[in-house]
Amino acid sequence: MDPIVIIVACVVGGLTAYLVPLWLIRSGRSPQLAAQREVSMVIKNGALPPNADVWSWRWRLVENRQTVARGRWPMLAAGLLMSLFALGNLADEGAGSLQTWVRVGLAAMALVSAFWMHRQVRRADTLLAAISPGHTGTPNFGAR
Repeated sequence: MDPIVIIVACVVGGLTAYLVPLWLIRSGRSPQLAAQREVSMVIKNGALPPNADVWSWRWRLVENRQTVARGRWPMLAAGLLMSLFALGNLADEGAGSLQTWVRVGLAAMALVSAFWMHRQVRRADTLLAAISPGHTGTPNFGAR
């Protein structure tokens, strides 16, 4: 298969995977995606929105954390497997092959995604610990 076709397919697929959910969220056609993005932004910021219902947010954060935690190990395995394919292609075709570098790039993206997912789980854990009732029974809204 022509390497240009592979690169164009990767670029078009990546842009589609990024732009279609954004369009669905902004057009209001997918409230579920909007809710997932809201939870991701809260985890990224490390604090709940002002006047947030702590208990409903707690369940949303736990659900997001469990989903991401389940997916990080398969993503790591996929990145390692793609790394092996890239090494095999490197041994077969050499470093000058475009397909080798495409496979190296895909393996790197999978490994970076696995690291990002692990980091998101740790941030969610930190936020959940901060909003859980302490010894006084009052939640801490300013997690950082």
